[in-house]
Amino acid sequence: MGLSSKVLLKALVALSPSIILLLILIDQFPYTGLGRIVALPIIILMNLLLIGLGLFVIRRLQLRYKVVLWVFIIIVTLCVALLMYPQEYGPSVAEVLWDRITG
Repeated sequence: MGLSSKVLLKALVALSPSIILLLILIDQFPYTGLGRIVALPIIILMNLLLIGLGLFVIRRLQLRYKVVLWVFIIIVTLCVALLMYPQEYGPSVAEVLWDRITG
């Protein structure tokens, strides 16, 4: 396996939680209008940029705790996906989820 295929595999593994979250959000919050057509590619692109930045930092700085940085990057990409997901009417997705969590 070449270096570029390893990097691509790492990026896809890091992106997979965001994709799964987006699929759940599409199922639970279907009333997005045309905003979803614009928002989903932007969310995926931003997450890929964050993952690419993380790959660059890990590779250039030779960090000791790479797992901690990977967990942080995945949490940030999940937050980006959650906060940027559109809602046509009513409260935002983050507000609805917060209300469901806190009761």
